[in-house]
Amino acid sequence: MKNDPRLKRYALAATTVPVAALATTAPVAGEIIFEDVDLTVGGFVVSPETTSLNIGGYGSVRFLAGNNLVGPTYLWGASQTDSKADPTIEFFVQGVGKYGAELRRFDAGELINFGDRSGSGLGASFNIKGGFNGQFAFGGSGYLGFSIEEGNDYRYGWISVNWNNFFFELTIDGYAYETELGVGVQAGVIPAPGALGLFGLAAGAAGIRRKRKA
Repeated sequence: MKNDPRLKRYALAATTVPVAALATTAPVAGEIIFEDVDLTVGGFVVSPETTSLNIGGYGSVRFLAGNNLVGPTYLWGASQTDSKADPTIEFFVQGVGKYGAELRRFDAGELINFGDRSGSGLGASFNIKGGFNGQFAFGGSGYLGFSIEEGNDYRYGWISVNWNNFFFELTIDGYAYETELGVGVQAGVIPAPGALGLFGLAAGAAGIRRKRKA
């Protein structure tokens, strides 16, 4: 895996998960690697724009977003940059809509470790004939879940996104993944700097952005 000075590594102990978190979700064990990013793609354009996000040296994923003069009036989606890459990065999806698999929208604190996955998926789209499609169709922030295949097992992680359905812009705020194979991760969970076994639970993509600028 490539070294990146921006990566923040903290060991998380499952026994130190706050009681409030234990009441609703399973604890997360192992080491979480988090990277803060600030990417925006899309807008009022002739055709959707694309941008790529490298996931800790394991590979990259591509995001497509914006206004569209052909097909849906606007849309955004995500896919693995190279479908033949090793390891394989896949997104958690929920159902198949008019334009294929739809990206699953995770809430803060929701455990990511099980479910249907695909190498690509739709976040949101709209046109007069097809109506609204995708779990982000009406905008707002949320988390995408992803898996990184390694041998016969997987690493799990999340990507924080915010879809502005008025200006057709998608913002990617950060991502995190669990280093221990087969261990799930809670959406939005990030380690607290300098504190072993403590972590912060982001309230959403906008919350991460505010924390970074404070």
